[in-house]
This record gives sequence, structure tokens and C-alpha cells, in this order.
Amino acid sequence: MLFSFSFYSSLLLVFFIHLLVYSFLFLIKFIKNQQLSSFWMGLFLLLSTLYITPWMVGFAGWYDTQPYRDFLFYVPFQHLFLLGPVLFFYTQSLLNPAMKLNIKMLLHGIPAILYLFYCLAVFIYDKMILHDYGFLANGQDPDFDTWYQLLGFVSMSIYLLIGFRYHQLYLKSINEVLSNTTAYLYPWLPRFFFACIMLLLTRGILAVVGLIWDMNYVNTWWYFLCYAICCYYIAILSYSNAVESKLLFRTNLLSTKETYWALPDTIETEYISIPITENTTTQELSDELLVIKQSLLQALEHQKVFLNPELTLVELSKQLNTNASVLSKVINKGFGQNFNDLINQYRINIVISAIEMGLHKKQTLLSIAFDSGFNSKATFNRAFKKVTNYTPIEYIQHHLS
Repeated sequence: MLFSFSFYSSLLLVFFIHLLVYSFLFLIKFIKNQQLSSFWMGLFLLLSTLYITPWMVGFAGWYDTQPYRDFLFYVPFQHLFLLGPVLFFYTQSLLNPAMKLNIKMLLHGIPAILYLFYCLAVFIYDKMILHDYGFLANGQDPDFDTWYQLLGFVSMSIYLLIGFRYHQLYLKSINEVLSNTTAYLYPWLPRFFFACIMLLLTRGILAVVGLIWDMNYVNTWWYFLCYAICCYYIAILSYSNAVESKLLFRTNLLSTKETYWALPDTIETEYISIPITENTTTQELSDELLVIKQSLLQALEHQKVFLNPELTLVELSKQLNTNASVLSKVINKGFGQNFNDLINQYRINIVISAIEMGLHKKQTLLSIAFDSGFNSKATFNRAFKKVTNYTPIEYIQHHLS
């Protein structure tokens, strides 16, 4: 097989091989663990290897030699209408492991399918009917037609924006259902979105520069190198953080009022509807909700349910013989807080009492925090700062010195 090794072809070949390996690693993980997020990331990386292929083999001599030239012309390598949906589905399945492959997902692939039919029609007309270059008389690979590149850029931008919004709604509402959120925050996801933005940003810069200066294929090569580097970073980031969560989340992206959650003990039931609260304030409750509020206070102050580090809104609602949506409303309106803040305030009160009793001199602050219901140092420090405006060390220095 023809492949002329040069600086340009060889460097892209290195990333091509690595991305291909990561793609198969993700797909193997999907087959082994049935983790759908691995499938989507594996597919994205596979599409990315195809994306850089024309530029890699182009510098290896394929566009100058037959039959390689026709192979590149008539086989679509850049599936621009698939990159955006696949990244969005990856975000969705990561935050909702119960997500399954379904027919509705095919609707997102209609533009990509139509482009494949277009490529097939071009091949049939040129090779089987005209027996010469017809559609491709201009001598340009249709993958690089301006209309296709522009629409592909728009498609990926829209889907990336939707995926980012999905993640933001997840972060806004997670405090409504969990008392300890650290294990479910995916702190690496902002870096993932940043890398995706860099993919689009470099493409946008290339387009703008192309309007000002005449960009030849050598100058354009640097964009494909940047793309390969960003994808390689995404592959490493995703593979090293590929932790499957049991917390199930979905939402209506057109609504800003509520989200839907299912927790480990409710996987077989319907998702519960949880409102997103921006600014909670104490409001007057109906008699029915006041009864639930009193039961909640009893559970917190006497039964000390907050000492359970895995306490969830669903579990607590079952203990109080109500449903999670109603209990969430009671907490939001009756206490002016979300579930996470309310539970952690009680935990912080226990920690402060222990500090005032001098227990921090006999055991570590972290062990006191764990005894109070926290299950991570990060959650404890964040909650302590939010309640007292001090870090634990600052609190001790300020109040006990």
C-alpha cells in the first residue's frame, strides 16, 4: 500500500494509530461492561480517526496516485453530521447510565444518512453512468465542499451547546436529591467541554483566516494536527475517568423548571420529577405540607437521619411516608434551602459542637466529619465554608483562640 512518510503524514499517523487504539479500547469496554458511554466515546474517536485520514494519506501521496485518489473522492471520511450527536449522546449516557440505544437516536442521524446517499449518488453517476468525473469535475474531494464544512460546523456547535446545557441542568439539580454529591460531580467534564470547544474554535479560526488569506493545504494541515491533539486529550481524559454512575438523570432541554431523577433503589420505577430551584426562600406551607415538615424535623433532630452518608431524597421521603417531589417542595419552601444544604447544615452543626467540646484535639477533623455523615473531605470543606464562611481551620483559629 502506498504511504510516503514525511513530517506531515508521519505526525498525523502517530495520532491516527493512538486514536484508533483508544477507539477499540472503548468499544471493547462497551461490549464487556455494556457501558453505553464507552460506545459513544469509542464511536467519536473512530469518526475522528476517519476525519484526519484524508489529510494524513493526502500528504502520503494518495491524492496524486490512482486508484487511491478516487477512493478518497468517493468514500466519505469526514462524517461531520455525526460528530455533534455522538458527543451529545456521550454526555447523556455518562450522566444517565440507564440510557439505551433507541429509534429516536436515528432521527439525529438523518442528515448524516442523507449525506451518505448523496455520496452514493455521486459515485453511481460518475462511475457507472458517466464513466468520468461529473459531480467531481472540479477535482475537489466532496468532503471539503464549503456547504458541507459549514453545516457540519454548525451541527457540532449546536450539539455541543445542548450537551453543555444538559450538564449544567444536572449540576443545578443534583443538590436536590443527594446529601453527598462529590462522587457524582464529574469534575473532569468541564475540561472535556473545553477540549471540544477548542475543536470548534480552531476550525472557526481557520475559516476566518481563509477569508483573509489564501490558505493552501500545507497551512491547513496545522488545523488537523490541532484537531488530532484535542481528540487525543479527550480520549485520555475520558478513558482515565470512565467511572459508571448509578445515579440516573434526564431532563427536558426546553424546560428550565424541572428535571427527572432515579436513584439506585428506584431504577425499576419511574423517574421522579424534581424542580430546579434558583433562589430558595421560606414560604408559607399548607397544613398538609406543614405535617410533612414537622415529620422531617423529627427525623433530623431526633432520629438524626443525616448521619447516614448515603442519604438521598428518595430514601428520606420513604421514611416519611411521602414522595420525593413533595418532600423537595417542603424543603425548598419550608426551609428556604435545597436538600443537600439542609442535610449538610445539620452535619456541620454536629462538627461545630464536636469542635467546641475539644474533640478536634483528640481526633482529626476529617474523622469528626465522617462521624457526622460526610463521606469525603471535599464535600465537608465545601459545606463547612458555605455554612460558616470559614474553613474548618480558620473557624478553630477565629472562635477558639
